[in-house]
Amino acid sequence: MNKIFSILLYLCVFALPLKAQKVGLVLSGGGAKGITHIGIIRALEENNIPIDYVAGTSMGAIVGALYAMGYSPDDMEKLIKSDDFKRWYTGNIEERYIYYFKKNPPTPEFVNVRVSLKNPLRKVKAQFLPSSVVDPLQMNLAFLELFGQATASCHNNFDRLFIPFRCVASDVYNKRPIIFSKGDLGDAVRASMSFPAMFKPIEIDSVLVYDGGIYNNFPTNVMMEDFHPDIMIGSVVSSNPKKPKEGDIMGQLENMIMQKTDYSMPDSLGILMTFKYTDVNLMDFDRYDELHDIGYKRAIQLMDTIKMRISRRVNYRQLERERIVYKSRFPEFRFRQINIEGANEQQKRYIRKEFHSSDDELFTLEDLKSGYFRLMSDNMISEIIPHAIYNASDHTFDLNLKVKFEDDLSLRVGGNVSSNGANQIYVGATYQNLNNYSKEVSLDAQLGQIYNNLQLSGRMDFPTHIPTSVRLVGALSSFDYFKQEKLFTKGNSPVFSKKREKFVKLLVSMPFLTRQKVEFGIGIGDLQDYYFPKNVIDFNNDLNDKSHYTIFGGSVALEGNTLNSRQYATAGRKERLVANIYTGNERYEAGSTADPYNGEYRYQQSWLQLSYEMEHYYPLSPKFTLGNYIRAYYSSRNFSHNYTATLMQAGEFAPTAHSKITYNEAFRANQFIGIGLMPIYQFTPVFHARMELYGFAPIFPILRDEHSQAYYGKLFSRIEYMGEFSLVIKLPFGAIGAYVNHYSSPKKNWNFGLTLGWQIFGSRFIE
Repeated sequence: MNKIFSILLYLCVFALPLKAQKVGLVLSGGGAKGITHIGIIRALEENNIPIDYVAGTSMGAIVGALYAMGYSPDDMEKLIKSDDFKRWYTGNIEERYIYYFKKNPPTPEFVNVRVSLKNPLRKVKAQFLPSSVVDPLQMNLAFLELFGQATASCHNNFDRLFIPFRCVASDVYNKRPIIFSKGDLGDAVRASMSFPAMFKPIEIDSVLVYDGGIYNNFPTNVMMEDFHPDIMIGSVVSSNPKKPKEGDIMGQLENMIMQKTDYSMPDSLGILMTFKYTDVNLMDFDRYDELHDIGYKRAIQLMDTIKMRISRRVNYRQLERERIVYKSRFPEFRFRQINIEGANEQQKRYIRKEFHSSDDELFTLEDLKSGYFRLMSDNMISEIIPHAIYNASDHTFDLNLKVKFEDDLSLRVGGNVSSNGANQIYVGATYQNLNNYSKEVSLDAQLGQIYNNLQLSGRMDFPTHIPTSVRLVGALSSFDYFKQEKLFTKGNSPVFSKKREKFVKLLVSMPFLTRQKVEFGIGIGDLQDYYFPKNVIDFNNDLNDKSHYTIFGGSVALEGNTLNSRQYATAGRKERLVANIYTGNERYEAGSTADPYNGEYRYQQSWLQLSYEMEHYYPLSPKFTLGNYIRAYYSSRNFSHNYTATLMQAGEFAPTAHSKITYNEAFRANQFIGIGLMPIYQFTPVFHARMELYGFAPIFPILRDEHSQAYYGKLFSRIEYMGEFSLVIKLPFGAIGAYVNHYSSPKKNWNFGLTLGWQIFGSRFIE
């Protein structure tokens, strides 16, 4: 008996270790510099060094959470280099999810003030600058997609992940760090990385939580207190803020926000790797290979020391097999129940219809993404925060949506200031309401030397099986063209041509795929053109001739727009194909011109009009983009009373902002083809240089005979060109542009100018 007892005691003390050596990995925050952590992890795995626990802050939380849920270094590399990841941190939307059907025509506002009519004194929200540099639209959905299945698999307990995990966020109201050990993994990581002003914070348990680096950017204490590892490996890619200088506003803010973190680690507790970066920005994720290799090489240099301190080994291949098995147990994203917070019952019905047609119908992650982006295209919804809650009983997820609505009244102010005389003041107001269907009423006005416009419109969107939008538009406008303007002249050039319009249109549209819509229109317009039919004019005595048109017409259009800016786009695609049928009467009134009709000229005609316009940008490198432009136009319209009247009503080729405000007969025709190339060099995300080169070929140019009547010239007998070079700074409230351009006709037509704001005009009756 004593012999058996001695053998058992020997086995317990010598043959079996009291405990296996446990290793904790601690990762600091630091934005894109945190890619260095992935290189360290790769080096450790390749040398069979175990990682039993992981804790991180901010970018360290992202890398740590991915590793904890079973991502290998290769998986993380693939993710961070992906287009999806870039969209998440830039806020850009993948083109196939852009829901153009919901978009209204752009307006040139600088500032948008939201007011609640239910309680106008309670809250006024001005949208002048965004609430965060990175638009949370993509991020809100990305964290569900990335971490939702892992949250379900670990049953909201981070100790049950593939590797137990902790991360740190900050409660700035109570001035304390928050340690996440359970709950929604996506929320925990999102909170840990929400650096003030850069990323919008989220609310957890009624508390706004921010970046964990504010109070603890290197959570060695969390690792020790929660996991008690035998040894730690630390990776530090950040440092405490330096003493701010008088003119360094960002440095001063950083010192006010960030508390000092202890980035040291006693040798008795583990091995510390510290990296000093001075030229890596927060969002330099495109430098993945460089930053990864720095971490990998440093870990390899220290590998002998690491192996001496850590005697235990794990088989790398076996670890990879275990990862695959762990991730294979992730439940598939299948949704049925939708729970909505922040909406009334009518609004809930409207929202649910975007995901499924009945409460019992299952829908996929792809259905969720499509519905989410469709809803976020609605002007009444400001934010949707989705969560996936797993039901183990039937292996489906509940979709919980926290919906925030915009206030119902929007007040807008903006316009354009320009050296070329196209100065505009814009004011607008929109009332919006969302219940069983979405509806809005808008009043927009522009006042300026060249363009004046007053437009009233109403829109109703019906969530039918095929969503349908009905829009009624009424407008009054005037456009006074300058025949030619130059920057360094005294006063403005005389106004040779004026257009006056008033019209009413009824438009019914339906989505076509996601990026386009089909729109049917019908309307009636009263158009008046004022002009001098000769080139030698006595402005003190001569009177304008006048052509007056009353036109009824219908249209069908297929259009889409994914351009990334209202003006000076550098990415995306805009396309419009439209067919119009018009019928109408023309009346002519002579000014100082002899009139053989004695004011009795009347002419009635009907005609067909077809047009196609496409603007597309192709990224050729991170800095260089090439755009192309095509416009084709055909009209069977007969000539008007005289040559000038005919040109005033002819199709116009005006692809640049400057060409839209100048009257140039050389770029007008009833049938034409115009093409352009736009090479763009992007110095920074907000500053670029662009060259625009266009060619214009009227199929049959419209010429003037000796009696000032119009006639067609020979087929493709004339080709014109225009070119423009500009430097553009795009700011949240508008664009600053400096340009120089040249037109082939008239001769020596060079123009220089500066602009600030958005030069955007309202719609015309004939487009």
